Amino acid sequence: MRRPSLLVALLGFLAACQNPARQLLLVDLTASDPLVVEATAAPWHTAGYHVDFRRYYPHLTRGDLARYRTIVLLGGREPEGLSDALTLGDLIILNEWLRRDGVVVLGYADGTLDRWGMNQWLASQGAGIVIGPERSDAPALPQPHSALDNAGFEPFPAGRNRPLTVRARGQTLARGGGASTAFVAASRVGDGLIVVASKSLLGSAGADPKTRDFLVALARWTRRPAEWASVTAASQPVPLRLANAPQRLGVHPPTLTAPTGAAVTALPLVAGARAEDSVIAPGWVARQGMRVLWARFTPQGLDSLLRFVDVAALNTIATLIPFPALADTIGTRNLWKVTAERLQATSIKWFPAVSLAAVGGASQGADEVDRRGDLVPIACGLDTAFWRGALRPTYRQLVRLGGARPDVLAGVALDLDSAMTEYSGSGFCDADYRVGLAALGLDSIDASRLAALPPIARYDSLLERGLLNRYFDALSAAVAERAGALRGEVRRLNAEVRFAVRATDRPADWFTLGLLRGLSSRDAPVLLWLKGGAAGGESARTLLREYRAREIYALSAHALAPDRATFAPAGLPRLHASVFGENAGFWLDGAASDSLGRAIRRFVR
Repeated sequence: MRRPSLLVALLGFLAACQNPARQLLLVDLTASDPLVVEATAAPWHTAGYHVDFRRYYPHLTRGDLARYRTIVLLGGREPEGLSDALTLGDLIILNEWLRRDGVVVLGYADGTLDRWGMNQWLASQGAGIVIGPERSDAPALPQPHSALDNAGFEPFPAGRNRPLTVRARGQTLARGGGASTAFVAASRVGDGLIVVASKSLLGSAGADPKTRDFLVALARWTRRPAEWASVTAASQPVPLRLANAPQRLGVHPPTLTAPTGAAVTALPLVAGARAEDSVIAPGWVARQGMRVLWARFTPQGLDSLLRFVDVAALNTIATLIPFPALADTIGTRNLWKVTAERLQATSIKWFPAVSLAAVGGASQGADEVDRRGDLVPIACGLDTAFWRGALRPTYRQLVRLGGARPDVLAGVALDLDSAMTEYSGSGFCDADYRVGLAALGLDSIDASRLAALPPIARYDSLLERGLLNRYFDALSAAVAERAGALRGEVRRLNAEVRFAVRATDRPADWFTLGLLRGLSSRDAPVLLWLKGGAAGGESARTLLREYRAREIYALSAHALAPDRATFAPAGLPRLHASVFGENAGFWLDGAASDSLGRAIRRFVR
């Protein structure tokens, strides 16, 4: 459990009391785990803000007006994806925030509903900023001679953006590829300030030092009202019009305070891993580090994969197996016998892999239910049929693929993509709901009332009562218990088997966090193969420290981009420090040319 030292907590409290202007509330309508939004909070913390994150009540209250001066509001994914969404009550509080000389930072996301609501609110303030519909992955450039005059001069990675239309050039703080394309813009409303940027850009501090420098400069600037004078002031406000929304906005009148159970978390997280909690790496990882190739399995392509592995001096191959190929038939048994014999002729470690979404799709149990009460095409996370009828036999079959040669198989891997996104917005199917309610310790009357609710009302009822935190903790603990039993069963078949997971983003939803916790142990840590910078450099060390505080033992590998530019001489010292210092090796998604393989071989030697 995360327990910040008394001194750190006391210093943070005193700093907050001494200067109320430094108080910042971070709200994310996707209710992301603190692990995810920590990167967004980091520049603001560096700039001197005391950052509070309220995960399980992502709406604004009247009490927030008195406690915080700055709000960073990150949009959701509705209606394209599962999330909470802006309400009329939130927009009312934002109006009052500006009237109290506050700072409103809008981080729009891919969800059409919140972008539309933000645009309507910006128009009602006369801000002169419109979030456009087009997408852009171009780098950003600090606007020369802007109000933010200390943000640097070099382009920086800016994530995914939608170019902003601004009324006046003086509103642009950072621009995209064209001189008239704004990526970050601001507007003065009375003595208050509005800043608009993408959620992706605001969370990109770890992408590049230049990105972090810009975000820290932006955060410091919001604390200096005297420097806002050159920002164009709002004009021509119009009445707030909320008709014709992509999806109906909730009314949700603002409350005085958040529910008691919806506590805030101070960011960045403080978690100290004790020396005795350090993991024990497998011998082959300790000697050489992970050197992993992740690829889709085909019998015809195995020889070419092995040739690339040999050229690149890799030591591990993880093959994603189509789910039908795991059926126990004479044909599949012969296929895996030949594959095992071919791999035994090498010294390569083999991790057969399967997609979690495919396992869930094969389940004969109930489907998951999202926060809107709708069915989701993945298995109910705590349904017994999913565990006994799909997940358990799949893992057993993966372990048996080595046949009579268990030394060939080093472990089994799970691809978390797709399913991980769905679980982050779900958790309200009947099996989940029974487990979650039972852990809340409610009296019989309250328990009966909540148990009788239809799926469409479950999320909102738990949200308004401040019970979501304990509810999802209970779900994650139940997943961990079942995954621990699964781990014990699999290791009885092969005591040396290791568990690995692949994901584009860091696992941070209730289901996959519980799965990692149950599958890992100090003497057999789970192997993490994460993309998108989720386990690169210092972020890997921070992530593993946070995971360890949650009783997840893991070793991470750095994701190498499959191109020769990755191995440019100027960047090799930094890359080597990340791969073999901050991480326990590297992994590559898909084989490439022999020339790339030779570049990798020179790098590892």
